[in-house]
Amino acid sequence: MKPWMIALTTAAALAGCSPPAAAPETREPVTPAVATAEMTPPELTGFTHAAGEDLFGYYIPTQEVRIGDLKLDHLHIGGETEFQAWARGERSETYAPVMLEFSDLSSPTVTNELGQVVHTKTVRVLPSAYKLGQGDFRFVGSHPEIGDVRIDGTIDLEQLEAERLDANVAAGEAQPVLRAAAQIGPEQLKTLSFYWFGGD
Repeated sequence: MKPWMIALTTAAALAGCSPPAAAPETREPVTPAVATAEMTPPELTGFTHAAGEDLFGYYIPTQEVRIGDLKLDHLHIGGETEFQAWARGERSETYAPVMLEFSDLSSPTVTNELGQVVHTKTVRVLPSAYKLGQGDFRFVGSHPEIGDVRIDGTIDLEQLEAERLDANVAAGEAQPVLRAAAQIGPEQLKTLSFYWFGGD
């Protein structure tokens, strides 16, 4: 028999026929309220980036992403000059320091100055908000031909620097530097990754 059980039995015996003592008042333990609603990240607003952080380049998707005849060609991140101009309100309808570019596969093709065959029509999704810095990458935008676009991911800064320093990385040896979850129009992509390309 457990020692605490012996103690209780002995106490009961000594009490004899005395009326039992009133049971102490018990209360339900107080627990902090727990929110039952599913936690969702706050809506992204505004335009923020880490000043001086060099993320310039073209981020090429590792898998095909298509909305009808529109195929995601790349995600572009500009340099500090472009970010500063955007922050000052110097904006255009065709360029932003963070944007997505799609090729319209139904449009005619031409050969550009680099000898590449490209489609003549492209569609760019400019941001309504973005947040970049210390590896974080978030983007929100929309386009009438595509719909809403949301990307929430991480840039591997060490891998990006390695790719940037080794300009001779073969196409099959490049590693993704941006990994994200994304909504692109009607497409929900739990995993979407991008290679980095510095441009010609």
